[in-house]
Amino acid sequence: MGKMKFWGILLALLGIFCISAFGQQTGEIRGKITDEQDEALPGVTITARSPKLQGMRTALSDKDGNFRLSLLPVGSYSLTFEIPGFEKLTTLDNEVSLGFTLSLSVTLKIAAVSEEVTVTAENPLIDRVKADNSYRLKGDDLARVPSQARTIAEVVSFTPGVTGVRANTVTGTDMGLPSFRGEGDAGNNWLVDGLSTKGTWENDPGVRINYDAWEEVQIISDGFAPELGHAQGGFINILTKAGGNEFHGELGTLLRDHRLRAKRQEQLSVASLPDTSLSQFYGNLGGPFLKDRLWFFLSNNFHRSLDITEEQSIGWLTIPAGRKALNTNNLFGKITFTPRANHTLSLSGTLDKFLNQTGGIGVPETYEKAAFSDYSYRVNYRGILSQNTLLTAAWGQNRTKSETGPLDGDYGPPGYSWQDIAQTTNNSFFGDSAVERRADLNFGLMHFADLGRWGTHEFGVGFFHYANYKDSSFRFTGSDLDPWLGNGFEIGSQITWQAPGMPLQLIEFGGGKVKDSSRGFGFYVQDNFTLGRFSFMIGLRTETQKTFNDMDEEIWSWGLGDFLVPRGSLAVDLLGDGKNVLKFSFGQFANPTSLAPLQFFNREPANPFRIYSWTGGDNPSDDQLAEPLNWEFLFEQSGSAAQYVLDPELRPNKTTKYLLEFDRQLGRAWVLKLRGIYSYSKNLTEDVFLYDPEIQWVKLAYTNLELKRRDYRAFEFELNGRVADKFMLNVAYTWSRAKGTNPGNVFERYTLSFPYMDLYDISAFGEHPLVPEGEPGKEFLDQFLQGLGGRDVGDEGWYGYLPHSVDHVIKILGTYSAPLGFMISSGIEYLSGYHWEKRGWSDFGGSYMRFPEGRGVRTTPAHMYVDFAIERDIVLKQGFVLALGLNAYNLLNGQKPVSYVKEDTDLFGQVWGRQLPRWVQFKAALRF
Repeated sequence: MGKMKFWGILLALLGIFCISAFGQQTGEIRGKITDEQDEALPGVTITARSPKLQGMRTALSDKDGNFRLSLLPVGSYSLTFEIPGFEKLTTLDNEVSLGFTLSLSVTLKIAAVSEEVTVTAENPLIDRVKADNSYRLKGDDLARVPSQARTIAEVVSFTPGVTGVRANTVTGTDMGLPSFRGEGDAGNNWLVDGLSTKGTWENDPGVRINYDAWEEVQIISDGFAPELGHAQGGFINILTKAGGNEFHGELGTLLRDHRLRAKRQEQLSVASLPDTSLSQFYGNLGGPFLKDRLWFFLSNNFHRSLDITEEQSIGWLTIPAGRKALNTNNLFGKITFTPRANHTLSLSGTLDKFLNQTGGIGVPETYEKAAFSDYSYRVNYRGILSQNTLLTAAWGQNRTKSETGPLDGDYGPPGYSWQDIAQTTNNSFFGDSAVERRADLNFGLMHFADLGRWGTHEFGVGFFHYANYKDSSFRFTGSDLDPWLGNGFEIGSQITWQAPGMPLQLIEFGGGKVKDSSRGFGFYVQDNFTLGRFSFMIGLRTETQKTFNDMDEEIWSWGLGDFLVPRGSLAVDLLGDGKNVLKFSFGQFANPTSLAPLQFFNREPANPFRIYSWTGGDNPSDDQLAEPLNWEFLFEQSGSAAQYVLDPELRPNKTTKYLLEFDRQLGRAWVLKLRGIYSYSKNLTEDVFLYDPEIQWVKLAYTNLELKRRDYRAFEFELNGRVADKFMLNVAYTWSRAKGTNPGNVFERYTLSFPYMDLYDISAFGEHPLVPEGEPGKEFLDQFLQGLGGRDVGDEGWYGYLPHSVDHVIKILGTYSAPLGFMISSGIEYLSGYHWEKRGWSDFGGSYMRFPEGRGVRTTPAHMYVDFAIERDIVLKQGFVLALGLNAYNLLNGQKPVSYVKEDTDLFGQVWGRQLPRWVQFKAALRF
């Protein structure tokens, strides 16, 4: 291929790619070369080689002896330094990590004759250039950590300061998602190979990627680089494997039998406590099609779960024995191609599918089925146009498709929610069919320049385009119960009962379809420059967002000025040796809205409802429940009942964050880090009720509510290091205060009587309007909406400690290379207790939404997790290795409460959710 033709194709590709990598996919090595008299050595040839690199990479030192090797795939490198008249020096085991700048000082000796010296590199442990706070786990670390479920959330739980992962304190079951710096489980951006996979509706992690396909995970708790966006919390970046010059593969299995699980103590969040068995069968294969030019990697995971329950009783309810089996499969593939030196393309994709389900557990009429079919794909380009100019580009799409509903498909009977026993009977509540898509197109350009007395500069510019889309239809159960036929609320109903024979409220639903989208573009500029011991970053990021309703009509549009956020950092190498570095960072983060609020502006209202209170007698028959005269109308939310208004001054959500950190290297292999963090979000978006005297009723406005806020402050201590490559240890302690009016998650309103979730941008907060004295309906509205907070009314107890927050957290992760080839790992986590509170009843929505004592005034008991893993590799013939291992989750079997029943009923204060019990898992894998 001719040079002009190659560049023509490359420019055409870049014309398709519309433009800035959201997440790092590579690392960097930079340094300075001097002679024995400490004089700079220009013209030194530096050659980098690695099993992770297609071909080799070369650079020349400049007039000041400085050199730079950028866009390096993560891995271990050998570096060779050559110049006539000096000995040839090769350093081994230079470790390159995601987003980390490895800074080296190299001294070459004069050689009388041709000499070559090979040494093992002493890797600097502190990034003296960047001030972002990152936690990294490489492939070897991921294989050794005591992971049970092999999920990205579980891996993130090892990060200092992260809370909310080990148990979902709201639903009370299984694991949660991480909260960074008080921003909640929906405040993060999830990245795979530099592109976002974040869901468009709930900000979830998106399409699942096989655990054994991860090359390295970078978890950025405090990221100030301008290319990082679309989040106010943390950034979780997965880099996938790329094959190699040698064929390699693995076949393995993970087995967790229910007989290896400790008996689960009773908790109200689980109607039937199951004996669960999980099995996972996985395989991967990687290698070359063409050495140093074309590699491939394939990975497949098959997951099977089996839940078995015995007959159980909760109060007056008897729940029969059950059995539920579920099978899913996940396939990942990647091709990496270097058509010309210094230019690399990669194509990767994932297909994650539900296969089948049989049976169920719990109350039989509430059995549900949740099917899904998800895929994602990404195209990435990395190019070195010259020693000083770098180009990156990426394009990708994620699609999730789900279908949920009653297992038997019967939507006729309504779901019954029982306050006295905190359970559901008669039917599940609803089902839906949903498709979400997000597409991202990115491009970034970097140029290095030495400006002499003005320092060395790394100028960066990036551009990007994104598009989000959701199309879903849903229906509630209860179609057989419709006392008011023809009133427009025909897609189902639900009844809340105080106790058997005592109905409380009925909610009937209308609508049933959501179709919304948004898109935008943006850019960032930054300058990373170094003046002696000082490294600066000055950056600016901005973007746009246009939102569209179900008719593809524009709802509102935000411009570049709305998202304008500055960022900056300073790193000072105090002694000039890279072992004592002081860092300060400042940044603002603006987040485009999710698609959830757009439903209020659709031509077809997405979720209108009517609420009625029971006025009949006790022990009603089915006919009496269907009699309209036995119900009193309370409230309607719909396009005709409450006018929807868009605030013309609406602005995106923003967070401001400050970080001060001191890093000190202790000896050759240990680093101590001390950091303080302060962040705040205010005037967050919310749907609020406002009283309109002209219509003598309320209107619903989407606005920035001055009462809606979050703030966070913390002090963090971190110690990382190793002893003679035999023992590796990470220790962290975090003291924090996370407070706000809303937690930034999607489960704020998940309660006994109303198990539907709020969303990241909207909630029940702000629905209490100030109604002037003498206005019609004042008494009713104040009673009906009291305790929900509102403009000119106050927060009414909503501001306080957030439910995912913990005051004191200690995390320890250690790995020991024991005799006889055993590898032993342990993870320990201590939490001082999650915040919780009493919830008061609100007629609005028929749910416990009020905070009569204030938010977060109570705490759960302190509790601790101790996980343990042991593994041994047995070398077989012909290059095969058999790996056998055992994991023990929650080794001490602590099952202390992590949440309580918050609702102000007879059940208040009873255990809602506990720590998951001890569980032992066996692992076996054959590698080659």
